[in-house]
Amino acid sequence: MTKLVLWFIFASMTLLGCSSVKEPTFNNDIVVIDVADLNQYWVAKTSKVVFLPGRPKWIPKGMGKASFFITIDSNGTLVSRELIDSIPNDWMTQKILDKMPIQQYKPSITNPTKIPVKVKINPELKALVDIT
Repeated sequence: MTKLVLWFIFASMTLLGCSSVKEPTFNNDIVVIDVADLNQYWVAKTSKVVFLPGRPKWIPKGMGKASFFITIDSNGTLVSRELIDSIPNDWMTQKILDKMPIQQYKPSITNPTKIPVKVKINPELKALVDIT
């Protein structure tokens, strides 16, 4: 009897674990857009501001800039990040990109069919200059 209960618990946990991974949904072909046009398709869902005790590990150290693509599926989930370039070369890596929090989006009023998009992002970190 105990073995049967343990087996049932194990089987249930296995099935729950498998079903918790959400596959990306694409209702239409992915449209490549400019970052300036993102708000015509998707708007970031607002979340509570969280004050962190230190610097997150996913923020690159030092100054630099990078280029990468993000893909947002028809559910508004950021499903991929793809590094294109980084200056200096090792400032941003695919490993750092993969550690970034996953943002959720809601469709804008002009995107009722929830068209998935691919967007090029170009972040840059500069040194703060004190002008006193």
